[in-house]
Amino acid sequence: MLENDWTQNVPPYGNEREPYLESEPAPAGADDSLPEPQPLVDLPRVDVAGVIDTPSPPPDFVWDGMVPCGHVCLLSGHGGSGKSTFALQLAVATAMGLPLLGIPTRPGRALFFSGEDAGPLLRHRLAAVCRTLDISPHALAEHLLVLDATESPALGESIRDRETGRDFIAPTTVYGRLWEILTEHRPVLVVVDNASDVFEGNENDRSQVRGFVRSLAKICRQVGSHPAILLLTHTPKQAVGGRGESYSGSTAWHNSARARLSLTPTKDDDSRLTLSLDKLNIGPRTAEPLHLVRSHGGVLELDEGAHNAEDAPSEPPTTTLLRLLADFVRRGERVSPEPKAHTNAWAMLREETGFPRKRYRNAGALLTAMRQLERDGLISREDYRDAHRKTRTAWALTTKGWKEIGESAPSAPSAPSYHESAPDAAPYESAPSAPSYRAGGMGERERAVKAHKEA
Repeated sequence: MLENDWTQNVPPYGNEREPYLESEPAPAGADDSLPEPQPLVDLPRVDVAGVIDTPSPPPDFVWDGMVPCGHVCLLSGHGGSGKSTFALQLAVATAMGLPLLGIPTRPGRALFFSGEDAGPLLRHRLAAVCRTLDISPHALAEHLLVLDATESPALGESIRDRETGRDFIAPTTVYGRLWEILTEHRPVLVVVDNASDVFEGNENDRSQVRGFVRSLAKICRQVGSHPAILLLTHTPKQAVGGRGESYSGSTAWHNSARARLSLTPTKDDDSRLTLSLDKLNIGPRTAEPLHLVRSHGGVLELDEGAHNAEDAPSEPPTTTLLRLLADFVRRGERVSPEPKAHTNAWAMLREETGFPRKRYRNAGALLTAMRQLERDGLISREDYRDAHRKTRTAWALTTKGWKEIGESAPSAPSAPSYHESAPDAAPYESAPSAPSYRAGGMGERERAVKAHKEA
């Protein structure tokens, strides 16, 4: 038997162990129930009861009716169309409290973040703007800050999540530095040039685009001056002549922005452009398209001749529509009556010279007018076959419609049995006449010989 029994040092079970398990007594009045679980995230409640008694202020604009304060707005245009110069003009006008193209601006500081063009080119364009607007650069420098970010322009970059394997957009260090500068400068307008430089992600990925635009919208909400951000974007090549979307990449660019402007050159003269407001979510879209002309130095100014011609229409707008449609018919171009077709009336007619923009401000108004012309018997739907031999429908003038514009319908050439625009269609040739035979199997020659002998 062991001299020292170690089991004698083990505490006994039962009531003698309870002193080791006792805890501090609960304070008097304490609730023994478990605490209520708290939500991981909460959402702000909107005051509904006070919308009449304590209304929110109406939406404000940096550029009246065009660029809303505190929101992200797109300015789209082809490369070389002049959108960077125009954005500089807006920044200068805002900084100096001057109207731009006859439209008031909200006076305040402005910031131009250039990820596309370096300092020397920016200074050259600014000099042209200052000369055109008769502005002192020294006075302008107190209200306008221009940043050359061409060496490191990215504000958002694509990063892969190791757990999910999905790519997402994360703010860069340049984004953080820009936030600091904006907090210090407190501008009312921020121009970001250009989306293709500052966005290092997949422009066709909806979630990445939406995440990037939301990161810019966060600046609008949380920086003290609540600036408007004008993000410049490129127009895809297929949108030439207004026959496509005026922005490149995913539709999330259009859907995430609260407003969108597009700068479109005219078909026959690149020095003349049209600035149109294609989207405005925070209020009625009443702004008229502005016809602009590129002056010496590249500065965009109002094309007074185009606006004067538009302000004094010489005929009813419906007659103008008939004339424009007649031009398309003579050129062999088709205008579809289907609203969702890429060749619909709004896409095809709105950029034509003389189009009554004041009367038809959007696609819906134009579609209503076209259907009324159809009910009046001035136009009709005409079926045709496209290059792929598919049946399509297009608007065509009726005899009454041609008479309305003082013209006669062009004579239609005799149509072959194949579609004229089909490049692989072979010319139709009639089959040769087969010789006729009687029951005896003789042809024309044999019958003639027999008749001669009988005679």
